[in-house]
Amino acid sequence: MRKIALAGAVVVAAALVGATPAAATVSPHCQDGGYCLFSGTNFTGTKAVLPTTRGCRAVSTLGFTPARSAARGYGDGYALELYSDTSCTTSVATVFDEVPDTNARSYALIPIPG
Repeated sequence: MRKIALAGAVVVAAALVGATPAAATVSPHCQDGGYCLFSGTNFTGTKAVLPTTRGCRAVSTLGFTPARSAARGYGDGYALELYSDTSCTTSVATVFDEVPDTNARSYALIPIPG
């Protein structure tokens, strides 16, 4: 009976060690170690590298509105959520790697489930 309990504990411990948070892929359009928003579609126009702090932020603070495309420059357990309004209420896209065409007025970092 002790061998069965010990074997069960080893299996559970191995599963916990192997569990890692989900990560997203890095886009070749943003090699700046952060998330990037662009004033034009397809990663054109003015590029702004976003701060990695959480919370709702207006795109206008970057010097242009709206953001027309977005990309991620590193992989971690977060994605960039884009919103059509300035209060982060109405989602228009989630940036797991890149979004070539959007119309965003605010953004926020969100945890990637998994």
